[in-house]
Amino acid sequence: MIGFSTKFLVAALLLLLAFSVSAKGWKGMVPGKANRKQVIEKFGEPSKEFSKGGKLSNALNYQGDEAIEGALEVNMFFDKHDVLFRIDVFPSREVNLEQVKRIFGKDYLERITKKGFTFFNYWRVGMVVFFEKDEDVVHSFMFTEPQTGSKGGKKK
Repeated sequence: MIGFSTKFLVAALLLLLAFSVSAKGWKGMVPGKANRKQVIEKFGEPSKEFSKGGKLSNALNYQGDEAIEGALEVNMFFDKHDVLFRIDVFPSREVNLEQVKRIFGKDYLERITKKGFTFFNYWRVGMVVFFEKDEDVVHSFMFTEPQTGSKGGKKK
């Protein structure tokens, strides 16, 4: 017979597995897991290193001759410990809204930026898809660590 503590442990593990999420990475680089050295080992030296200030102070940019396959430009941002926390990808081919829904599903929150750009927040996996203004074409993808808890708003 299984004791109370064993039942509790099994229930806790099942609950943990049910609520665990995995981050959506890009080309094997997962925010919160990959580091600067791994990025450079995989993709080579960047086109440039840059800073947008604040949290976005430590970044690598890949474009032009150093562009990563599938993207016109990629920006990778690292924290003060050189851990990757955000990837911005500007795709090299056109991806439309219906393709996004078909590929990534409908578990997103639809929002509009202050400047009127629509975006889908796939917050459970840490991916945001930004669309061109007044068009159903992807402008960019942003990969971050998954967010936990309810983000509110209307789910599409």
